[in-house]
Amino acid sequence: MLSFVWLLILAGTPDASGVLEERGRTHLYNLEFAAAKATFSILSETAPRHPIGPYYEATTLWMEEFTRRGGMASSTFRTGRYWGQKQPEPLAPTLARAFKAHVAESIARAERMLAIDADDRDALYFRGAAEGVLSAFHASLEHSYLRSYQAGKRAKLYHERVLELDPSYADACLLLGIFEYTVATLPKTLKIAGFLVGLRGSKEKGVALVERAVEHGDRTRWVSRLSLNVLQQREKKYRSALQTLNELEHQFPRNPLLPLERGGVLLLRKDYREARNAFEEVRAKNAAGAPNFGIIEPSLIRLKIGETYLFGKQFEKASTQMDAALSLPNVPETVKAVVFLRRGMASDALGLRDAAKWDYRRALRLDADKITNRLAKRYSRKPYR
Repeated sequence: MLSFVWLLILAGTPDASGVLEERGRTHLYNLEFAAAKATFSILSETAPRHPIGPYYEATTLWMEEFTRRGGMASSTFRTGRYWGQKQPEPLAPTLARAFKAHVAESIARAERMLAIDADDRDALYFRGAAEGVLSAFHASLEHSYLRSYQAGKRAKLYHERVLELDPSYADACLLLGIFEYTVATLPKTLKIAGFLVGLRGSKEKGVALVERAVEHGDRTRWVSRLSLNVLQQREKKYRSALQTLNELEHQFPRNPLLPLERGGVLLLRKDYREARNAFEEVRAKNAAGAPNFGIIEPSLIRLKIGETYLFGKQFEKASTQMDAALSLPNVPETVKAVVFLRRGMASDALGLRDAAKWDYRRALRLDADKITNRLAKRYSRKPYR
């Protein structure tokens, strides 16, 4: 299911100091975190009574850490593999303190603005946005889903109030659209529980609200596209997803996750050759030390290239790519487990049952995530074909 962290992921903000904000957001969406931090720190000093600076400072800290852990890809929200990891990495206390200090400062500044004017739309929006990034942090880094839900619910109320005061405030549609879609796609048992406490959702309404943010939003115009892309993938509208990614890649060419994402969508479309080209593009830039591309784990790229061969039924080539992934230094266990699973599937397809079972056992011993474990158990009992 979609986590409540996604209710507010990367939510945009209203205008304060436009040039600095635009510059900082461009750095942020290109994953240039040091430059983003420096810009937003200046923004916070330039507008010392406005919540915008500390909000973006908190958002940058959260996004940097979530990216480092491999959670920013759309597959995180499409497959849930990230949320199923067995032993999440402990969060550094210094990071948590710094993040929460920025959130507290943003909330305090918004509250001071609301004390002067309770209907200040920007203050209400920021009050909700601060709760939003707090919700994201609780779920994605602290794995505290109750606190995430509570913060997300508070954020929703603030953004609903913004739209009550000004229906044209399209930036507030993003959070509400994702909330609608998320609730509508909860597993049946949770949906029943939500119904009993008055929690409703609509996929159609959710998509329409996100599209409204894309078309008419200001500060959310790009992050709304990122969110829309996830919805398009979940709804299997892969052509539309590729069009959205094309816009994002054009706007943020230094973001290495975007071509990786393009390859993932092409893989879902079973366009294996084009998917492989996209992954090879990322691999070449990663190997050449292109700016920002060093954040991509090399073994993950090899894994994705191998999957284009595996699902394209070129099993020997798939196995070769998995071998190449395992030969790299310091392969994360979360990646290594999937590589063993995929290599086992290739071995099964080649009739090498003993080798396949050995790889499935290796994947299970790593106990990296629930999805990998489930597939490894399945193919241990019945060969992959």
